[in-house]
Amino acid sequence: MRVTRLRLRNYRVFADEVDLDVPPGLVGVYGANGAGKSALVESIPFALFGWSRTGNDQVRTSGVDEEALVEIEVEHEGHLYSVRRTVSGVNHTVKARASADGHHVAEGVRDTNRYLRSILGLDDASFRASVFAEQKQLAAFAGTTPAKRRDLVLKLLGITPIDSARDQARRDARSAHGDVERVRALLPDAEALAHEAEQARATAATSRAAAERMSTELGERRRQLSQARRAHDELAVREAEHESLRAEGREVRRQHDAAVARLARLDDELAALASARVRVVELAEAGVGLAASEARLRRAEELRRAERSLAAVVVDKEPSGPDDALVAGARRAAEVAQSALEAQRAQLSELRRAREQAAAVVADADGLTGEADCPLCGQCLGTAFEQVQAHRREELTRAERRLAQLVGMEAGLARTARDAGAEAHRLGVEEEQARQARRTWDQQRAAAHAARLALDEVTTTLDPPLQPGEEVGLVRDIERRRQAEAERQRLCGRLERAPQAEVERAAQRHDRDSLGGRLETLRDKVRGLAFSPQALADARRVLELAEQAQDGADQLAHRADLQAARDEARAEEARRVLTAAQEQYLQLHSLSERARHLGRLAEMLGAFRNELVGAVGPRLSRQAASLFAELTDAEYDELQVDPESYGINICDQGVAYGLERFSGSEADLASLALRVAVSEHLCFQSGGQIGLLVLDEVFGPLDADRKDRMLRALERLRGRFRQVLVVTHEDDVKDQLPHAIEVVKLPGRRAKARLVERP
Repeated sequence: MRVTRLRLRNYRVFADEVDLDVPPGLVGVYGANGAGKSALVESIPFALFGWSRTGNDQVRTSGVDEEALVEIEVEHEGHLYSVRRTVSGVNHTVKARASADGHHVAEGVRDTNRYLRSILGLDDASFRASVFAEQKQLAAFAGTTPAKRRDLVLKLLGITPIDSARDQARRDARSAHGDVERVRALLPDAEALAHEAEQARATAATSRAAAERMSTELGERRRQLSQARRAHDELAVREAEHESLRAEGREVRRQHDAAVARLARLDDELAALASARVRVVELAEAGVGLAASEARLRRAEELRRAERSLAAVVVDKEPSGPDDALVAGARRAAEVAQSALEAQRAQLSELRRAREQAAAVVADADGLTGEADCPLCGQCLGTAFEQVQAHRREELTRAERRLAQLVGMEAGLARTARDAGAEAHRLGVEEEQARQARRTWDQQRAAAHAARLALDEVTTTLDPPLQPGEEVGLVRDIERRRQAEAERQRLCGRLERAPQAEVERAAQRHDRDSLGGRLETLRDKVRGLAFSPQALADARRVLELAEQAQDGADQLAHRADLQAARDEARAEEARRVLTAAQEQYLQLHSLSERARHLGRLAEMLGAFRNELVGAVGPRLSRQAASLFAELTDAEYDELQVDPESYGINICDQGVAYGLERFSGSEADLASLALRVAVSEHLCFQSGGQIGLLVLDEVFGPLDADRKDRMLRALERLRGRFRQVLVVTHEDDVKDQLPHAIEVVKLPGRRAKARLVERP
């Protein structure tokens, strides 16, 4: 097996994409401590088997939520395989797929892992034990205790699980023997339980026979009760029929009496309708002229309303008009006064600015002397400077006097403008009041004219003219005619029912005769039924006695059945206890067999483990000796590996010595030989040839001479492995390797990797 290409993105510290074409042979992976060298080589088992030293939630680059990608291409036994594995989503879901020679062969984590195990012959644990060799493992072969060295070798060889299985089988066997003793101590007396069960069964059979006799007696009582109930029910049905006929007779009698009463009321109603026809003719004559009287009364009411409207209108004396010329003159006087005030204020503002300028000039002049130079022209001020100062003060004094005069004048002009404005406002208010009075007088005069026109129009419509007291007579006449018309309409409405009343009277006569016939028929049925209340009372007493007898028999049968059930339950409990005891005896036998089998299993696992360890030791010794001779050019006689403690001895001129006798470089090569022998043995067990070896930090504590010898040894390993990846942080080592991959540490716990091109 050889890794040909490795592609990473968002994996561990490699946030940016890394795409490496990995060369064959000896390849160095170098960089500073903590740069990510181990993460780079750990991506190989993650891509192939999904193995990670941390959880899947820590596979992606810290702070990156995008998908993590690890893709690897490997050449194995003449075929090119590609495996792609990703981690994505908030649940850190892992997906995988594999292809062989460009053809898709597996999809999903399980199928991909199963396919790769079938191709390589190794699972993830065996792959890491055979391919990955760390510095701590090489140091453990030489400098640790025999027990720890033995545990390390057995763990790498996969024998530790057999030890665990053997120890677990021994514990299970001891636990099973303890269960056998505990169950044996709790076993009851089976013969006594069988005797008790037989006695309980006989008692239950006797109780059940008594219960069956009581049940037979109860059946007879129930038959007698059924006969009494049938006789009683027949009489009860006849009673119900008798009561039904009587109730129906009462209802028919009530309906017959109601029909007779309704027929009498219809006769009275038809007689009253005949009188109403005569009254309608009389009322029709009394209602003639009602419309004309109502129309004249409405005209009279309209006349009275028009007279009241005309009387309600009041027209005042005509008011005088406003004096527009006086108001206009007052407004012009106010405007002139305001203009004079504003002009005075503008002149006053200008004078204030001039006074401020004169004050500033005086202040500047007071700060100078005759000996100083003029700040404007630069010439000497001289003796005339005092005259200039006096002139400036005089100008300031005149400006202040003029300013005081104008301030006094401003106050007088302000009072004049205010008085003129108030007068103009007063005259304007009086003018508006005069106009409003004129408008009100015009409205009153128009309302009086309209009321007079309305009165004239109503007066012309009354022909002949309305006489005094005529309205009262019209009201009385209209009321009399309206009452007559209302009574006539009411009677006409009643007369419309006359045909219907005739039909109803004929129907009521028919109903009266029919109901009388039904009443006679019901009387005949009651006489023919011949129902006797005494016979029903006798049947009810017989039924009550039969029910009491049945209840007594039922109670006796129930008590007998309960006793039989209790006896049967006791018999069933005795049988269950006996069955449980028998099952305990069977369980004791099963536990005894299980304890015997577990003891035998522990013995077989121990024998298998001893035989496996006995076979592995010599094989490892031969493989390590062969490799050590190759790495040292057969400088020593032999490398020996103790099959029990896996300690390493080097034979020099026929004498075996421990590693402490030799230099550090020989000890390193011996430890490397044993570790490589372990890897080759694992490949031998799997039935394949991996051809890949990863050495992690094997140069860490070595001096220059030991590093040189280790490099030469690694060069010779190329004959046994198609590809050897050496992880180191030593910069001087990378230049001595034929190929190198540099891992560069970046800020923010990031890194990048690149293949170093050799010239």
